[in-house]
Amino acid sequence: MEWNQSTLQFLSQCFLHTLSPLPEPRRAAEKQLLEAADQPNYGLAVLRLVAEPAIDEQTRHAAAVNFKNHLRSRWLPAADSGISPILDSEKEQIKTLIVSLMLSSSPRIQSQLSEALAVIGKHDFPKSWPALLPELNANLEKAAVAGDYASVNGILGTASSIFKKFRYQFRTDDLFLDLKYCLDNFAAPLTAIFQKTSSLIDSSASSGGSAAILKPLFESQRLCCRIFYSLNFQDLPEFFEDHMNEWMGEFKKYLSTNYPALETTREGLTLVDDLRAAVCENINLYIEKNEEEFKGFLNDFALVVWTLLRDVSKSPSRDQLATTAIKFLTTVSTSVHHTLFAGENVIKEICQSIVIPNVSLRSEDEEIFEMNYIEFIRRDMEGSDVDTRRRIACELLKGLAANYKTQVTEVVSLEIQKLLSSFSANPAANWKDKDCAIYLVVSLSTKKAGGASVSTDLIDVQSFFTNIILPELQSRDVNSFPMLKAGSLKFLTLFRSHIPKPFAMQLFPELVRFLKAESNVVHSYAASCIEKLLVVKEEGGKGNRYSAGDISPFLLQLMTNLFDALKFPESEENQYLMKCIMRVLGIADISAEVAGPCIGGLTSILTEVCKNPKNPIFNHYLFESVAVLVRRACERNISLISAFETSLFPSLQMILANDITEFLPYAFQLLAQLVELNRPPLSPNYMQIFMLLLSPESWKRSGNVPALVRLLQAFLQKAPHEVTQENRLSQVLGIFDKLVASPSTDEQGFYILNTIIENLDYSVIAPYMTGVWSALFTRLQNKKTVKFQKSLVIFMSLFLVKHGQAYLVETMNTVQPNIFTAILEHFWIPNLKLIMGSIEVKLTAVAATRLICETQALLDPSGAKLWGKMLDSIVTLVSRPEQERVLEEPEMPEISENVGYTAAFVNLHNAGKKEEDPLKDIKDPKQYVVASVSRLASASPGRYPQIIGENLEQVNQAALLQLCNAYNCGIA
Repeated sequence: MEWNQSTLQFLSQCFLHTLSPLPEPRRAAEKQLLEAADQPNYGLAVLRLVAEPAIDEQTRHAAAVNFKNHLRSRWLPAADSGISPILDSEKEQIKTLIVSLMLSSSPRIQSQLSEALAVIGKHDFPKSWPALLPELNANLEKAAVAGDYASVNGILGTASSIFKKFRYQFRTDDLFLDLKYCLDNFAAPLTAIFQKTSSLIDSSASSGGSAAILKPLFESQRLCCRIFYSLNFQDLPEFFEDHMNEWMGEFKKYLSTNYPALETTREGLTLVDDLRAAVCENINLYIEKNEEEFKGFLNDFALVVWTLLRDVSKSPSRDQLATTAIKFLTTVSTSVHHTLFAGENVIKEICQSIVIPNVSLRSEDEEIFEMNYIEFIRRDMEGSDVDTRRRIACELLKGLAANYKTQVTEVVSLEIQKLLSSFSANPAANWKDKDCAIYLVVSLSTKKAGGASVSTDLIDVQSFFTNIILPELQSRDVNSFPMLKAGSLKFLTLFRSHIPKPFAMQLFPELVRFLKAESNVVHSYAASCIEKLLVVKEEGGKGNRYSAGDISPFLLQLMTNLFDALKFPESEENQYLMKCIMRVLGIADISAEVAGPCIGGLTSILTEVCKNPKNPIFNHYLFESVAVLVRRACERNISLISAFETSLFPSLQMILANDITEFLPYAFQLLAQLVELNRPPLSPNYMQIFMLLLSPESWKRSGNVPALVRLLQAFLQKAPHEVTQENRLSQVLGIFDKLVASPSTDEQGFYILNTIIENLDYSVIAPYMTGVWSALFTRLQNKKTVKFQKSLVIFMSLFLVKHGQAYLVETMNTVQPNIFTAILEHFWIPNLKLIMGSIEVKLTAVAATRLICETQALLDPSGAKLWGKMLDSIVTLVSRPEQERVLEEPEMPEISENVGYTAAFVNLHNAGKKEEDPLKDIKDPKQYVVASVSRLASASPGRYPQIIGENLEQVNQAALLQLCNAYNCGIA
């Protein structure tokens, strides 16, 4: 793409139209830009447009965003992505222009170009872009002298972006070489600008400087702190160790000094707090990683941070500062310097002045509870609130308890009593104190290793439950004090294994009642509590504590309330309710009177979510619920299948007809389940779907493949006659060919092939076997992997046990004369030991045994060596544990199949295919092996002991003898 007036005109028009509120011009412009992006020098042309002062700011900003995204996708695309990369000559020109252009741009455009620069830096810096750091340094020095903090902060922001990689990449020699280069070139300039800016802040603050002057200076210091964090993350660099006094002195100053010119406005206070939070992260890093070098500064910082926390208000704008400061104290409490907290009343003071104020509910928490229940639950129930004040304050107590458990328990127990007394004195006014007490108990409980059981030293669980929690759960009004109700339900959920079964059964109707609560959090917690109670194991882990009979008395009411709760505003796609439905259906006795309303409710929800799939977790539990309902209802009464088909088919056909990508894998799995439950002949509806299966279009999306294979297997099992009509089998084998050719789908190809072998007569498959073996041997020659080798051994074994060794040898040799012997010697014998899984081991051991007992080529004297080697492999397979004989190979996924968005396959547990045993009559493969070899040997006395002695490893000869003795068989 040449840079001229017409290119400028074309690009500026396109970017202007991408901002249009009308979809037609917007889509047309996006399409034109997408096509133009394939041309050489497109990125350079867009960058020049961004630099063009005559073009309006909005258009240039759109171009800057496009430029950044263009670099992301094309600077270094994956080799097999099909995306053409930016040419090296264009890259060099972009790198020459971008820094100066970024520094001369407005803040909005500067931010986009800084991100674009970071994209280049991620791939090229420092090795392929040695000019970057010297250029940044020169510009930084020039901007600092001129007092141009817009440019200073642009440079620091860019440096911060490119140095971030030192925080998350693995420690390697290359990484440390890059880090050393950055330290050698940037540590000194960084320290210089940090100290210069500090002096400017001091002089401005002391002379009553305005907020406008201070704001860019504080932003500059925050960026310096983030760069300091990145450069110090891996190890303590020598430069920073030598200059620790300067840095720590400034850090302490920002934590202990007030800046009224800024702090009187909310925006200014946030700016100061952001700097303080960055300082807290830095000192936290030093206490974690450089404890010895930092210890001289520790006392002062602990005192400063403690003092700061006492003054930090409950305002949400100060949350980040509060959490990072508390995190620092938590790190100190678990370090060797924990004795700082050993003084008299220190823990009590921390609890009263830091923990309780930060655990107490704020109006913001109530607002989130009411207005955004998903976010509230995510923080409260799912533990993603690790950086909220409530959770971090409790983490501080846990840290202190690591060394001062008795004191912490005493202090917190006393505080809990105070809070509960305050509540008792005036429940309506002081309900937040009770919430705080419950939160402390729940958050400070400890999970026992290796299980879901929890314990606490703060309270007696039974007593606390009876006196504090139960009154909330027995309250007649499910809508009063909803946050207390939610806290009580959370307590019951957490301590569910402590509650005796008879007591829990009395509570069950109360939990069912709480599903009617208007609060989204309360009915979600009630559903979650029921769901988790139903999976509580008996002591010792033997079976579930609650069975179908336990929930039968409330089942209809429970299901009614669950489906009604899904009608509450904001809960139409409530994943906790749907998970509870799934769990109940998995345990309850599903009679026709339960199945009817349930399938009706689930299909109406399915019809609704098909219009706009939004919540993948909810949708997954919805399909699991349908699958478990169909499976368990039909186990009890197979005649219900037609009612299920009537209800489900319209929704499933809508998913297929409208190509609802997210739901296709689920729909195919449900259809497979329905086909398997049917008795032949299958209805025309199913056969229409079978024809859809044969279309190559259906197999293009990798996310659909496992589900399509599962459905194809179901048709092969239930309608083998229909599958073999009108050349359909060759179409099915065409699908197998395509799947088996790729390492990412070969296993799915074998599932189809194995199902064909198991369900179709030999006369039907015989004409196709030469083609099948050719495809398999070609793949074996071109790209063999451990997974493919195992699958091929299993397939050959299945073919042999189903159709006999004679057909196996004969069909293989049609590909190439005597190929069977070569495959046996070089592939089957060495790979037999790789097989895992009880059914697979039995199948392959029996097949290999039949091979050596029935195949003429191996029974001939000329085949004695191969006979012995195969027996050696069989003995290894049946006598040695898996870990001794199996070598797993880490297999690289094919990257091309993971590029871009594709709906991933998600397995439906409740629609799973039962693993079939093709040799149900044979119970013990070891016995089968020795009995068969013993019978063979008895027909030729004296022959086989010699072959065994010459070809079996010593350890396998001993193992074979042991097996013969165990089953009372001899080989003579």
